[in-house]
Amino acid sequence: MNSGRKRRRAESLGNHQRSWLWGRNLVRETILSQKWPLLELWLADDLPSELVEQLTSLAGGRWRCPVHRGSRRDLDRLCHETSHQGCLARMGPFPYRELAEIVAESRRDLALLVLDGIQDSFNLGAMVRSAAAFGIDGLILGSLGQSPITSQAARSSAGAVNRLPIARVESLPHALLEFRQRGIRVLGTDPHAGTPLPQCDLRGAFALVLGNEARGVSPEVWECCTDRLRIPLSAEVESLNAAAAAAVVAYECWRQRTGAV
Repeated sequence: MNSGRKRRRAESLGNHQRSWLWGRNLVRETILSQKWPLLELWLADDLPSELVEQLTSLAGGRWRCPVHRGSRRDLDRLCHETSHQGCLARMGPFPYRELAEIVAESRRDLALLVLDGIQDSFNLGAMVRSAAAFGIDGLILGSLGQSPITSQAARSSAGAVNRLPIARVESLPHALLEFRQRGIRVLGTDPHAGTPLPQCDLRGAFALVLGNEARGVSPEVWECCTDRLRIPLSAEVESLNAAAAAAVVAYECWRQRTGAV
């Protein structure tokens, strides 16, 4: 197979997989959330009858989508995976929230994470999970070089993509300038410079930008930041994985806002 044909096959497979969610808990939670449009549901023949009845009822509710039965091999062929646990859902476009909806209240303690060029969908999912776990109010994604919410991100988030408001904007700088006009501080993370994270006051409204692991925050986005912060690290470690950094800053936000030790 020539390189062009290999590339087209890989792109086709990637696009195909992004339309499917699988796994019993993820599929059930996603359908229950009634946010992400469900196009069709596939259930393995050997699933427990009570689970089949529950999922069939849920799928026939708001979405009124077809429910198919088949062998596990049938499901393997559809999603090119064997870890589906007998539950496979084909999804429509992810239901991003409007940015205006997320910031409409402009609460004094609004906490947002902004992702600038996170390309790994599994890292993205882990970041969504941490943000939801530590009470972040919303996640803002750029469009340039940024992974969208895919089935991989949904699985890595353990279903948190259904619980955390997520917006995707064409221009991060434009969105960040709008935040500043609303009195929301815009903080950028820098591995080498800035206020150490524990010394940064995260009790007011803020939007905290996390950049690409290789290049960090883009110059255009840096121009919109009002301050820089860094995560103090041991001298032996230069930087953290983006998902780990998100977990650290989300935890520090939660710690300061709840008074936890």
